Amino acid sequence: MKIFQNKYLITFVLFLAIGLFSGFFVWFLSPQMKEARQLKKGLESFNKVIKAEEQKYAQDTYGGKTPEETYQMFLDALKNKDIDLAIKYFAQEKQEEYKKLLTQIEKNGQWEELINDLLLPQNQKGKYLDKETYVIEVINNKKEEVTTIVLKIPTIKLGTDIRTPSNIWKITSF
Repeated sequence: MKIFQNKYLITFVLFLAIGLFSGFFVWFLSPQMKEARQLKKGLESFNKVIKAEEQKYAQDTYGGKTPEETYQMFLDALKNKDIDLAIKYFAQEKQEEYKKLLTQIEKNGQWEELINDLLLPQNQKGKYLDKETYVIEVINNKKEEVTTIVLKIPTIKLGTDIRTPSNIWKITSF
């Protein structure tokens, strides 16, 4: 009788182990688990990108603690025809776009006109639209609006979470 009890016990344990292993295997390979693993990888990748963006902005030292200071630094770079320095006062994602624009202005012989417009006294002052947005409306000698310059402190938005990786003002629109 003991032999039969051991055989039944061994068979029961063997079937239990096979059942648990099979159940785990089916669960692990289920579409929901595959999707969960992919979602986790995507989330990890997304977090890496966000951290890299935050680091880029945190390490960016080009700009001022106020919008006026950033604008003055930008004007100083333009006065010296230093386009590479001037574009560093733009938000990072806009720098290449404005490098092309400023280079085109220089090639077209409109550099002096640009500088003269920007240096007019009325174009040295702006106004806060809100605590995060500063706007300068650039008017030429003929009292025509040339452009509007918008400065902001860069933020990274993640749904409802807004992160400010730096407190340096940047030009976001020119």
